[in-house]
Amino acid sequence: MKLDVLINKYYEKLNSNDLYILNYIKNNPETSDVNITLLSKMCNSSTASILRMTKKLGFSGYSEFKYFLKSLTASKESQDLKTRLEVLASDVEHTMKIFKNNNQLSETCDLLYNAKNIYAYGTGYGQKLMLQEFSRCMLNCGKNIIIIPAFTEFRIAVQNMKESDMVIIASLSGNARDIAELIHILNLKNIPILSITNFNDNTLSKLTPYNLYYQSSNINTEDSLNNSSYVTLNLLLNFIYEGYMDFIESK
Repeated sequence: MKLDVLINKYYEKLNSNDLYILNYIKNNPETSDVNITLLSKMCNSSTASILRMTKKLGFSGYSEFKYFLKSLTASKESQDLKTRLEVLASDVEHTMKIFKNNNQLSETCDLLYNAKNIYAYGTGYGQKLMLQEFSRCMLNCGKNIIIIPAFTEFRIAVQNMKESDMVIIASLSGNARDIAELIHILNLKNIPILSITNFNDNTLSKLTPYNLYYQSSNINTEDSLNNSSYVTLNLLLNFIYEGYMDFIESK
C-alpha cells in the first residue's frame, strides 16, 4: 500500500500537524532511514506527535512505520529495473524455490489426510476465489473443503470445530489483527492451522503452527492492486493439490 493510499484511508483521524509530518516524509524519502528523534528534529515536531501519528495510521509504533517506509523505497527501486512480465516471472520462480525448500508438503498432506473436516478462510476476495478453486480440485481426492465466506461465519464456525479438524488461512499481507483472537482459540483447542501467506515477516505465520509461502510483488504502482498475488497463490495451491494426489496414490 502506498503512503498516499494510507493517508486517504485514515484522513479523518489526522490533524494538520500529522499531515505536515507526512507531507515532509513524502517529500524527503531519506527519512525512511532515520530514527524518530532525528525525524522530529528534521520536521520540527515532537517525537510524541510522530508516534501518535503512526498509531493513527494503524501501526504499532514508529519502528513498524519505518519498516513500511523502507519497504516502499526498496519496492520502488526494484520495480524501476523490471518490467511487469519480469516481476511476474520472478515471483513464479521464487514461489517454486520457496516451496521446494520449505519441505512441508509431506506434513501438509498428512494434515489434509487425517482431518475430519477442513475449513478454509481467505482474508481477501482474491484469496477466497483461489481457495474455492482449490476446494473444487480437492473433491477429486475425496476431500470436501468448507469455504468460510466472511469473518462472522469464521467466528461461529470456530465454536464448533474439533481437534480432529483443520483450518487453512490464506492471506497476502499476513496481517492477522482481525483474526488473532480466533487463531488463539483454535490453538487452545489444538486444531491444526495452516497459514498460506506472502513470503515476508508477518504476524499470521508466527501465530500458526504450519506455514506455506508464495512470492508476490506489488507491480501496479498506480492503485496498489497486486496483479501477481493470485497467480502465485494459485500456483502454490496447485502444488499442494498435485502433491496430495501423489500422496494418496502412494498409500
